[in-house]
Amino acid sequence: MALLSWDSVLYVSLRAMHPVLYADLTLCFALVICAQSPSCPSLCTCVLHGRSDSKGLRTVLCKNPALTAIPTDLQSDTVKFRLERTSVSRIFRGAFSAMPELLYLWLTYNSITVLHPRSFTNLSSLHELRLDGNLLSTFPWEGLRDMPRLRTLGLHNNRLARIPPLAARYLGNVTYLDLSSNRLSTLPNDLTALWPFSDATQSQRSVVLGLQDNPWVCDCRLSTLLDISKAPESSLVLLDRFLTCSEPPGLAGVPFQSVELTRCRRPYVVTSATKITALLGSNVLLRCDATGHPTPTIMWIKSARPNLYNQACCKQMQNSTDIERLPGKLSGYVQESSHVGIRWSAVSLNGISYRDAGEYRCRAQNMAGISEVIVRMNVVGIMAEYANSKNLDQQQTVAKSDYSQRKPNQKSKAIRSQNMTGQPSLKKRVMKIPKASRDKMKRDRTAVQNLPQRHFLISSENPLHKRQTPHVSMSIHT
Repeated sequence: MALLSWDSVLYVSLRAMHPVLYADLTLCFALVICAQSPSCPSLCTCVLHGRSDSKGLRTVLCKNPALTAIPTDLQSDTVKFRLERTSVSRIFRGAFSAMPELLYLWLTYNSITVLHPRSFTNLSSLHELRLDGNLLSTFPWEGLRDMPRLRTLGLHNNRLARIPPLAARYLGNVTYLDLSSNRLSTLPNDLTALWPFSDATQSQRSVVLGLQDNPWVCDCRLSTLLDISKAPESSLVLLDRFLTCSEPPGLAGVPFQSVELTRCRRPYVVTSATKITALLGSNVLLRCDATGHPTPTIMWIKSARPNLYNQACCKQMQNSTDIERLPGKLSGYVQESSHVGIRWSAVSLNGISYRDAGEYRCRAQNMAGISEVIVRMNVVGIMAEYANSKNLDQQQTVAKSDYSQRKPNQKSKAIRSQNMTGQPSLKKRVMKIPKASRDKMKRDRTAVQNLPQRHFLISSENPLHKRQTPHVSMSIHT
């Protein structure tokens, strides 16, 4: 006879001893479960955690292979959501927007292949995002803009073969990035430039990076990462310091610490001046020189708007059409030196205005890394329009002061002279004309219109000069 479990024995005993007691206990257990996790999504379990303000914090765990989509009835007080080992393959736009207080989002070991760029909208409080063990070949890096407080990003064990350079724009706040067990062969220079090669004691923060179990190609593109792996202390901490090369064949299986790339040299950039003060309307030539191996490419970028200090004239004259979209690439000319690995570039600014003031970056890049130098330019001078308007204001101020210093009789003469020239001075007196007079004027006007027009002249006398009642005199000259 098969042995019964303790739960089965208790179930049979309770039901056989007292059916009414069994029914009451079953109802009690159901009420307790509902009280602990009200409105929990289907195929999920929920746990409520109390806090000092008498409100609940919810943890939701969805771990069922029958689940094929993100639940839609998620509660707004959820702070941790775990979706593990389900059949979910796509994450649509705003899938978690109903949980604005979410701090931890784990979507691990599912079948996710597609993430919408706006999958993480309304998650401004999120600290940790884990997508380990999925089937992602691409990741929407621009979607990190919706998570400004994100510090941990786990992409372990996916199918990522490339990290685009634009990813560096959105990873500035991330302190833990796990890219291990993917298909990466190199990292973009923009990404390695995020982690300065410096002593960890001098850096404001350290970054933990997981790169193990990837087919790395040890060439000049990894020179910065190779240098970091050899440093005893730096701001970048590798989860596995014993990284090895997969290619080229001569370096297959060789640890990063033993690789020496003698022909790789990161760019070094110099400029003649880092601060320039230019006169309004003048011509300015910005130039920088770069060395490195392979020979670096040079790009000029305007990265900041003008700093006008206290020059209120220019702030008032700039309108919305003058606002630049920065950073912006500038067109310049490049000249290679006769020596290998040396190149210089220049940008010519003709007839500069206050809009040309600002911060310019000369960026040099090759397979070994990126370097740049900053040139800050300030523009001084006064615009002609502003000077003319200022002179006009001064003239008006002087005229007002002269006018206020005149004698009373001079003021009355000035008023009379203005009236003679036709300038409006005093408010005209308006009198109401009686109806009988208006009818007479209308009859006279009709009679005059019926006369031959070439033999008459109509003149009217202002009734305000001599009489108190309106009167119109009419003379006809033949």
